[in-house]
Amino acid sequence: MLDARPQQTAARLFGGFLALDRSIWRLAFARAINTLGFSLVMPFMALYLVRERGASGTTFGLIYLLSGLVAAAGQAVAGELTDRIGRRRVMIGGLALRFVQMACLGLAVIHHAPIALVGALVIGAGLLRAIFEPPASAAIAELATPAQRPAAFALQRVGVNFGWAFGPALGGALATWSFGGTFFLAAPATLLAILAILPIPDGRRAPRAPREPLSLRSLAAALRENRPFAIYLVLVLCGSLLTVQLFSTLTVFASTELHLPESDVGLLYTVNGVLVVLLQAPAVAIAGAWGMRRTLVIGALLYAAAYLLFGAADGFVGLAVGMSILTAGEVLFAPALTDLAATLGNPERMGRAFGLFGFVQSLGLSLGPLLGGAVYDGLRTEHLAMWGLFAAGMALVAAAYAVLGRRYALF
Repeated sequence: MLDARPQQTAARLFGGFLALDRSIWRLAFARAINTLGFSLVMPFMALYLVRERGASGTTFGLIYLLSGLVAAAGQAVAGELTDRIGRRRVMIGGLALRFVQMACLGLAVIHHAPIALVGALVIGAGLLRAIFEPPASAAIAELATPAQRPAAFALQRVGVNFGWAFGPALGGALATWSFGGTFFLAAPATLLAILAILPIPDGRRAPRAPREPLSLRSLAAALRENRPFAIYLVLVLCGSLLTVQLFSTLTVFASTELHLPESDVGLLYTVNGVLVVLLQAPAVAIAGAWGMRRTLVIGALLYAAAYLLFGAADGFVGLAVGMSILTAGEVLFAPALTDLAATLGNPERMGRAFGLFGFVQSLGLSLGPLLGGAVYDGLRTEHLAMWGLFAAGMALVAAAYAVLGRRYALF
């Protein structure tokens, strides 16, 4: 008699994914293709601007800061448009514009356009990439049942990580042929993403949206009516400021303080990407058993533990151990964080809920490197104190989610 335990284990790990609506899989595929196209070229833009065009570090830093801030505002606007004209129109419109933008950026690189024009196109890339997120997340919130949402949002992260796993490596190889020409391979990826989402149903729209003007006053009024969601947005901002240190401060710290070569620094992020894909399925099963509040708290505490290990590390092995623990926290924390936007947001205005979520998250991701840089400048020789400060921040975020969940008994 065959042992049924392996099949039972597989069903527990992957059953949540297999039960998802086909449209959710289409969205994950679109994210993978979209991210692949983006990561083919954009990670190398700073190198192109500095090495090929002679731009200063301040110049490309300003370009990327503006790109992040514009992307944050774009998510808020995209969320409102999702409620007004439908999520499919917003996704397709944003992807179509992105196809044009990628082609224009390729032409600008090939013809050595002024740095100001190249910078404006890079900022536009951030905006158009952000437009996709609120309608896609709103679609998942409607297509998945509350019990399926952790698996649905986790699947989207798997799609994004697949794109990031292959895009930069392929882009680096193609860039030796022609960096500008690579854009004309990246641009068609957006057309494939459009084909993937065409069959996805458009979903419901907010009944009174056409008669409500988009304004800061209307958004503030919506937040006053939903205090738990407003508190949640503050925590999203704080968490984003801290979690982005994985990419900004850690790279500089590993290179300058621990003197790791670039190959080892890159390998650290390979560890992160591979583990995200491998751990996402068991993380969904664990999150389902723990519940959203416990998942958020433990995920944030794992970030804190990893940051302490970074501070204590004296080489690659210590950082890799910390990265492994951080990734375990990431696969728990990130999908639950997105799921909470659907749980606390107005179900009639899922576009607005995810637009505001994307806005504050992008704002934190944009400002986080500035915070990390200031801490690094002040404490760079005090490794444990520097990373301990970030760890303390994540521990406070964990405590805040615990209090929020218990006080409102919503998650």
